[in-house]
Amino acid sequence: MPISILNRGICEQVLITDVHRGPIEVARRRVEEAGLSDVCRFVLTDGLDDVAPEEGDVLLISGLGGENIAGILERGYHKLSRFYRLIFQPQTRDYLLRNAIDRLSLTFLDERVAVENRRPYLVMICDSSIGEPGMQLSPLQMEFGPKILERVEETIQVIPHIPELNVNVRTALEVLSAFELFDLQNRARLVYLLSKYEKITRRARFHLRDQALLNAFDEWFLSLF
Repeated sequence: MPISILNRGICEQVLITDVHRGPIEVARRRVEEAGLSDVCRFVLTDGLDDVAPEEGDVLLISGLGGENIAGILERGYHKLSRFYRLIFQPQTRDYLLRNAIDRLSLTFLDERVAVENRRPYLVMICDSSIGEPGMQLSPLQMEFGPKILERVEETIQVIPHIPELNVNVRTALEVLSAFELFDLQNRARLVYLLSKYEKITRRARFHLRDQALLNAFDEWFLSLF
């Protein structure tokens, strides 16, 4: 990631951190091979513990579970306001990260999705400014993403009637995720929703919370047509 964003001119300098020495050394070698050592610095630290607020203006945390990223944000909360943007790429348990973002009153700007072999990879983009107090996410927003739902709702409401969408929610999501009139990003968001929906469906017969989530999602989705 650091090499890619430096080579594309997205940023001028990068501070690379990890709690383990091994990944730091691997990153250092790759940076040296790319000829970028003069614009990269490395710090062995747990989250933001040893990162000075003036080190940068964008915070990117990727490759961790949502619960781990949430822990980093909670411990380093007093440093977050110094960053212009907060970008997170949770590998798992994204709902726990959304819960932390909501509790810390950070502002969701967008949620974007990349898809590889039909597997969605989520990116959350936040502003470090404090949002409005009391604007708590609903269980549906917590699980599926407030911006994912918002963007998909805006997209679906402009499409013509498609007979295949009248079958069931899962089939409709599958059809829409391959709908060529949608741009790539909105199709990716629908792939994400479909993946989430299928996982929750598998769990729903064992957990009342998941049954309630499915019912809430079905009600929201069907209201769009």
